[in-house]
Amino acid sequence: MAYLQKPSVGSTTIGLFAPCDPRIDDESRERCRNIVEMTAKILKKIKLPQGHKLGIYTANSLVETEADADKVAQEFKKAGVEAICIVPDTWFYPGKTAIALTSHFSRDTPIACIAGNNAPKPGVVGVDAVVGAYSQTGILCQTVIGNMPETGQDPDFDKKTQGEIVDLCWAMAAAAWLRGKRVLCVDTDSMQMETALNHVHAARKHLGIESTRESMKLFADMIHADKGYDKAELKELYHWVTKVQWKGKIYPNAESICEKRQEIFTNPSKYPAPKLTKAQEEKLKEELKLYLILRDYMQSLNAVGGGWTSQLAWGSDLSGTPMACADIAEALFNSTFDHKGKKPALPFATENDYQGLLTQVIMSALTGGEPCLFADYRKVYEPWEIQKKADELGIDLDPEALYMKLGTIDMDNSGSGSLDWCKESYLFEVFKHYFPGGGFSTGYISPGGIECFAARLAYSDIQGTFSMISGEAVSVDLPGPIAEAFCHASSYTWPHTWITFKDVPASITKYGCPANHMHMVQNLPTRRWQYFSDYTNVLNHQWEGAPTFREGRDRMEPMLYRIAGGETNVKLKLGGR
Repeated sequence: MAYLQKPSVGSTTIGLFAPCDPRIDDESRERCRNIVEMTAKILKKIKLPQGHKLGIYTANSLVETEADADKVAQEFKKAGVEAICIVPDTWFYPGKTAIALTSHFSRDTPIACIAGNNAPKPGVVGVDAVVGAYSQTGILCQTVIGNMPETGQDPDFDKKTQGEIVDLCWAMAAAAWLRGKRVLCVDTDSMQMETALNHVHAARKHLGIESTRESMKLFADMIHADKGYDKAELKELYHWVTKVQWKGKIYPNAESICEKRQEIFTNPSKYPAPKLTKAQEEKLKEELKLYLILRDYMQSLNAVGGGWTSQLAWGSDLSGTPMACADIAEALFNSTFDHKGKKPALPFATENDYQGLLTQVIMSALTGGEPCLFADYRKVYEPWEIQKKADELGIDLDPEALYMKLGTIDMDNSGSGSLDWCKESYLFEVFKHYFPGGGFSTGYISPGGIECFAARLAYSDIQGTFSMISGEAVSVDLPGPIAEAFCHASSYTWPHTWITFKDVPASITKYGCPANHMHMVQNLPTRRWQYFSDYTNVLNHQWEGAPTFREGRDRMEPMLYRIAGGETNVKLKLGGR
């Protein structure tokens, strides 16, 4: 046995082995070993967040008997294997091989069976036998039955099959990697809106995610005492913010901009940014201190995400002492760069929205750390409403534009809009009546054409399970005057991303968000998410009128569900309710 790729510290490892028929010839045995190695190399495409590297461990010895299974299982354990791929090319006896091996591991260990659709020996019949056996005992075994040459010692899966394998094994790796990971949740949940409760036990049960709950007083005390950060680094960060990233793009007069309906996003040169007052400079520095303090605190916890409530006790309750908002910090955490240059994006939730944070952490795990967009599900524009605004402004619209066929949604939030989701961004001083603690928030309009997976996790106390409402979407470009008008209709100075779901019209999606926030990420295929949802027992919502299965985009329903009443029925039973 050997590592094809060693895991980084704190990462996870997938183990691959070949069960086989003890009656086969030596040449067929060699082919079996080669297929395991070939499959393992495909997994090198998988990336994990925060620079973590997936461990890939292969069994050189074939598993033909119970004794072989025991030997490989023990070596898998020594190697830290937490997910298992069964890779057969011949018939094998399931109980003597694969099942005997995986019985050494817990029942919730991610297991999959990957094979070619080959007639010799034969391989598929073994897949059907072992997957059926697992399913009848209530154990999930996902499957990829792909295409490769049926003969020859060094066959390769075709490109389509390799994509399926990557999505399946990425989901396995993410499910295993998240177990024991930790997030920081600071103070109350999303302004005490109960769509974002910190589900300590449910998150631990279904996802293996832990949360450190902390009081904002700790961070207020550090800011008041002027400690908990490096003062030289604050100077470096302040210079980058004011002289590099947002040079000439910091507007302290946000209320005046909105009152006059100025078009900063599409015509900034017409409105030069005023110079900051000394008091405004100090508020900006106070806000940047919080970023450095939170960053270092989360690093000390090995946290893979965080959440913060800028409103209520921190920045808007005059019965206390309001502090500068956390909007810049939230944006920087969710971005892949800051004053130090390139860095991993760290999922971070506005208003300490824990369900939103879990959604983002999952998205990050399934994409290798792609920056997530956190946003309010602010305003749904159906085609007729876009046309109405165009008529008011005297603008001609393309009737073939996606937003004129399906409508669009203004994804708009105060702070944590990732800077990777825009070409140009601005800083605007917050409204004092809304955030009397002061500070600045980021604002921008995202470009069109950003392909993304849009989703929101929700929890049901009735069922004791999480569900995900999701869909494939794309950002759209609205004509400049319409974009400016729609920005002014909501919160002008915040990030705006117009998203259109590809399979569901806006008239339906406006009923479909289970909370006030929705989240988006690039490079997450739907079937990869679906595989993950099976390993973590998360329910999937089916949109009204949307296709139930799209070949090449959705995963095939696992046999476990096929023989037991369907996905929802099985997941509810496994959820314990």
